[in-house]
Amino acid sequence: MHILIATDGTLDPAQAADAVARWYREGDEVSVFTAVSIPTDFLRRLGDSGVREAAAIALEAGQGFTAGDRAAERLAPAHPVSPQAPSDSPVLLAIASTAEMRTKPIIEALAARNVPAKPAWRTTEAHIARTILQEIDHREAELLVIGAHGQGRFEGLLGSTGTKLVRLSPATVLLIKSADR
Repeated sequence: MHILIATDGTLDPAQAADAVARWYREGDEVSVFTAVSIPTDFLRRLGDSGVREAAAIALEAGQGFTAGDRAAERLAPAHPVSPQAPSDSPVLLAIASTAEMRTKPIIEALAARNVPAKPAWRTTEAHIARTILQEIDHREAELLVIGAHGQGRFEGLLGSTGTKLVRLSPATVLLIKSADR
């Protein structure tokens, strides 16, 4: 079974690790995933060359690139070569730093419970639920673990992204309620 833990950095690492440890069996794969949002205005300022650089960076890191959706599809090569993204690229550093900040605490909490996990990220342009659904399909995940902290106005305690994932996910969804609720 592949377990995908999706986090925006607010999922409590101990709670997530405790829940996943109960489901985890030897041989299962566990990925701690985050979607790094790149704002539309930033993409516009980057222009075509910037979007190409961001796509190249994501591909070089072995990650998907969904930022700008239509722009990424239009600008990313159909058969990407292995681009050499500069290691000091501000875009790469910002994306990698955000991804590590969000995933590392959960990976460490899982390791303390003898559950091996790998980090994963994709860039997105405010389409978080769609990006997570793409990752579920890509990894053929059977269990999706998300937080239930709810920032949405109309969705109640679950939030708009969580509501979409519960409704649309092909994987079983395990909700982790925030400790402060």
